[in-house]
Amino acid sequence: MHCKQWIFDMDGTLTDSMTVVWEGAPDALLRRYGRTPRGDLRATLLNMGMQEGAQYLIREYGLPLTEESYFSVMREVIAELYETVELKPGVRTMLAKLQAEGARMCICSNTWAEQCRTVLTRLGIAQYFSFIVEAQGVLHKSHPEVFFECMSRLGGADPAACAVCEDAVYAAATAHKAGYYVIGIADRTSAADEPEMRRICSQFVPRWDMLDWTRV
Repeated sequence: MHCKQWIFDMDGTLTDSMTVVWEGAPDALLRRYGRTPRGDLRATLLNMGMQEGAQYLIREYGLPLTEESYFSVMREVIAELYETVELKPGVRTMLAKLQAEGARMCICSNTWAEQCRTVLTRLGIAQYFSFIVEAQGVLHKSHPEVFFECMSRLGGADPAACAVCEDAVYAAATAHKAGYYVIGIADRTSAADEPEMRRICSQFVPRWDMLDWTRV
């Protein structure tokens, strides 16, 4: 196994939360304030970080919230939805194998670290990850700096020997352009991007128990 550092997204990659949480939470929040979500809302928010999404919803839907109060309300909504989230098939076995092989792993997520830790602890896999990086602001996944930071903290220096695992095409594309070994995982919310994911990823798998270990 040539990849000794592994950078995992959480939502849609390790957990089934893209549909449960990230499609459901904005709708739930808007309805709290009597707003009706537009049909393109989910597609619009998909490629935004948390802060950018907050600014968009406050502005476009005239929410009576500051960014600070928005996040307070949104965290309540999200925390409730995350209680129903489960792991994607094959995750536990994959992480155990990586640990046995001496790989170092971290989480790099648009979701805030505290919430990631809560979810991963409830699901019994938090112990596999050395740290959690919030991909926000200048560390947004549309820029490679966040992946370089993660790799460095994991003790790596060669992107080609560092696996980046993603379900979102924009993040996978960033890692691909920066020279990482990119593993794409299928998710219902990003099904339309599968042809592009297959083109740019070193591997693209429908589920984690179909990973080709001879290629990593």
